Amino acid sequence: MIKLQQVLFSLNTPLGKLNYIVANVAKNLAGGLLAIMLGMILAQVFFRYVLNDSLAWTEELAKFSMVWVACLVAPWAYREHLNVSIQMFADALPALLRRLTELLITLLVIIICGIFFKQSLEFWQSGLSINASSVPVKLAYFYSCAPFAFGSICLVGLEKLIEQLCLPLDHCFAPQQDAS
Repeated sequence: MIKLQQVLFSLNTPLGKLNYIVANVAKNLAGGLLAIMLGMILAQVFFRYVLNDSLAWTEELAKFSMVWVACLVAPWAYREHLNVSIQMFADALPALLRRLTELLITLLVIIICGIFFKQSLEFWQSGLSINASSVPVKLAYFYSCAPFAFGSICLVGLEKLIEQLCLPLDHCFAPQQDAS
């Protein structure tokens, strides 16, 4: 078992580095995209209420930017444990059951995101033949955030799964001590 853990750990080190770089670059890109989205919305307000002439493209691009921001930060949030969870239920479980539940949830995340990744590739491919309504750009460019998000979340899930499998089982069987 120790040899398997060492092999898994050696695989997880480069995967963790890759996930760290991808998640941080995506997070920073999302911050820049938020600033651009804010600029587009402010321009739309200025043109509509000051110049009395609406811009046709800002609303659609701001919506696409908002979706991109969510997709870009999702792998980072999952990797940093910033996603929504109900911790009181996990804390109420015995240590071994909590560990098994964490493994099961991680496996489900990988499976579900893998399915969504495959479907998002088909969705992206369908966008190659359709232009956005207000700008002459293929929708595939806007849709490409979905395969990125689901693929990155799968990689982060794989990293988490390997980490969970490498943890020693000793602490699951140790008697729990009261904090009082």
